[in-house]
Amino acid sequence: MNRFLTAAVAAASLWGAACSSHGSTIAPPPPAGKYSNASLNGTYAFMTSGEVLPTNATSAVPMVRVGSFVADGSGHITGGVEDVNAAGTVSNAAAITGGSYSIASDGRGTLSLTVVSSVFNSTVNFAITLTSTADGLMIDETTTGQVSTGSGNFMLQNPSLFATTAVSGNYIFDFSGLDSAGAPASIVGRFSTTSGSITGGIDDQNDNGTLTPTGTVLTGSFTSDPQNANTLAGSGRGLVTINGEIFAFYIVDATRVRLISVASSGGVAADMLTGDAVLQASVPASPSGSFAFLVAGSDLNARNGLIRVGRFDVSGSTVGKILLDVNDAGNEIEHTTFTSSTPSVNYDTTTGRGVVSFSASTLLQYSFVFYLSSSTSGVIQDVSPSDTSPVSQVADGSIAAQTGGPFTSSNITGPYAMNWSGLVTSGGQFANTDEEDLLAQETSTSLNLTGTYDLFQFTGLSLGTNLGSTGSINFNGGDGSGGDGKSPTMNVNLSNASAIHMVVYFVNPQLAFFANRDNNGASRIVAGILKAQQ
Repeated sequence: MNRFLTAAVAAASLWGAACSSHGSTIAPPPPAGKYSNASLNGTYAFMTSGEVLPTNATSAVPMVRVGSFVADGSGHITGGVEDVNAAGTVSNAAAITGGSYSIASDGRGTLSLTVVSSVFNSTVNFAITLTSTADGLMIDETTTGQVSTGSGNFMLQNPSLFATTAVSGNYIFDFSGLDSAGAPASIVGRFSTTSGSITGGIDDQNDNGTLTPTGTVLTGSFTSDPQNANTLAGSGRGLVTINGEIFAFYIVDATRVRLISVASSGGVAADMLTGDAVLQASVPASPSGSFAFLVAGSDLNARNGLIRVGRFDVSGSTVGKILLDVNDAGNEIEHTTFTSSTPSVNYDTTTGRGVVSFSASTLLQYSFVFYLSSSTSGVIQDVSPSDTSPVSQVADGSIAAQTGGPFTSSNITGPYAMNWSGLVTSGGQFANTDEEDLLAQETSTSLNLTGTYDLFQFTGLSLGTNLGSTGSINFNGGDGSGGDGKSPTMNVNLSNASAIHMVVYFVNPQLAFFANRDNNGASRIVAGILKAQQ
């Protein structure tokens, strides 16, 4: 899932005000599960998006990192490489020369990477939670040296496919972050490749509220980095130019490539964009059935955080059973009635691109562009107009078909990894905000949650680790999908904090999107996922 594009920062710690005002200390449960250090074994591509406090700086800047590390199955990191882009300042192909990790039986653990480049040497520390031996969630919680934070994930790579010829076919992509001027930007689209050469495609761009729909993706090629040619064979890393932007890429396998912008071919400062390109094996038929979606980004009016999460049914060109929850800079709205116009979806069966539109009122109109990589999943970009401007936000994320319902205590059960990222403040307005990243392992029993979490409120370097949590999921008399007009909710109780109220939409029993639905306790605007551990 994409994080906020422009995170506000504060100069003082908000931990005491935001997380310690109410509630009691919760003891974490004893770790239980099937994982160990042997569960992390192989080469993994990772990606995080967050913030960094550069050396000798007085304020944080947005930062993304994409890379690859090698775990030996015994607690050691034996190599790797990473690319870092901090608001357009790029560190290319920094070597990961070592590190360590430790995995508990519940899949929670720590990971440290020793990074060496021509401009800095550092140790980057992460909390991780495995969702299987092939993937997991992570948050950056580096509090010494060049301190940084961020949320993301890692995926097992297939080194036998570390060749540009493995990137072949049609790929759906979503790149989000900042343009070269520091304004929020989002690009979603589709490109076609033949043995690594890009032969065309289309995209939809939202650069600081200026839309460029169905633009042309320029031709280019996935190639070895001429200055770091050995990284392709060792980490699946190379370079590709798309729309005039040079990206470093990391091959996961033939179905997925991870990318980060590292330069502009036009000689201007680099954008700060990251995202995945996912193989579209064939163009899906027109969408049909139930879909859940989550977009996160920035409200351009004040550069505050924005989240929109919801669900709808599709039948032909008709859209119905819509639910939408909006958190705009801490102001929450739940939409359950859409009557001012006929909701609709337009879909191109030659590309997998579609547009879905619906209105809650004359002034509250919503429109989203999506590209399907399969009949059950894709990427989505918010292009909604406002009452004062054509587009007043930049936000994107994921759309997925809802399957496996009805959702009940019998199938929403067992261990889940949970991650959220966003903004938090102790006041009612977001004049002083802090980035907040949480990573947890939660077990659902009869829709009651118990677990252990780490939480990092960044600017004040307020890091809490191995803390206990409880919670509950409530389907409010519905089937858990929201298609009956009843929004499922989730309450999360952190140690020494007021209960945090979420709205949650299950994609299937293994995955759910959620976002906070009110400002009980500290004011938050956070979004995240629940993902079952396999």
